[in-house]
Amino acid sequence: MLKRALGRILLQDFCPRCFWFTEKFRLVQEHPYYSPPPRVVSIGDKYIKRVVRVHLTKNKNLPGWLFTQLNNSYFTFSFKNIKHIKTRKWRAHLFDNCCILSGEADEIFEFPNGKWFIVDYKLTPFLDAQQNLLPQYEAQLNAYAYLAQKLDKKEIAGLALIYFEPQYKWDEIKDEQILNFTEEQFIWSFKCTVVPIKFKGLEWIELLCKQVYQILSKEKPPEGKSNCKGCESLNKWYNEIKKYL
Repeated sequence: MLKRALGRILLQDFCPRCFWFTEKFRLVQEHPYYSPPPRVVSIGDKYIKRVVRVHLTKNKNLPGWLFTQLNNSYFTFSFKNIKHIKTRKWRAHLFDNCCILSGEADEIFEFPNGKWFIVDYKLTPFLDAQQNLLPQYEAQLNAYAYLAQKLDKKEIAGLALIYFEPQYKWDEIKDEQILNFTEEQFIWSFKCTVVPIKFKGLEWIELLCKQVYQILSKEKPPEGKSNCKGCESLNKWYNEIKKYL
């Protein structure tokens, strides 16, 4: 079980039947119908991580724009003198090895007192659609916290989503700014937004894992949600192609 599956059961439109099918028959890269995500997203994610880590290594501090946003969002913390912790792929066994929870955080900062602050980067505007997904991301970050506590024996200071919104709204960008950004080379600016995430604790994640495990361990798909659009689409697709099978 991956951390990304946990939070889906918290979404408002969650359907156990759709969840069972999509997790049991996931479209891996070798699948003929697999469509890879835009490469620019993965490249952007790697670039964000490198920028932050270079600042911490060379300047011994976060870049100013991120430092300011974090300090404004967490009044009880000081993000001075923090250090970057190299991330790794976590993997923990639950319920007598019947369930595996795995994942890797985008970023981990360590405070001077040894506590960890875990971050997940999102290269997208923080709009209504993203706010609707917050329960899923809340589970994702809390899963990282769970794994860090269980496997690295670390106390968690805080969790955060950090959105990077491309500046593309023409009425918000002055002509002088565009000239300044693009005089020597084409540069696209981004706005940073920090969204604090509440730390829920170990038992909360274990309960989510148990609920997900109970669904996915079924031999047959469970009943779907009433008037589920996903179930309707799946049935329509199957009825259209079954005569060719």
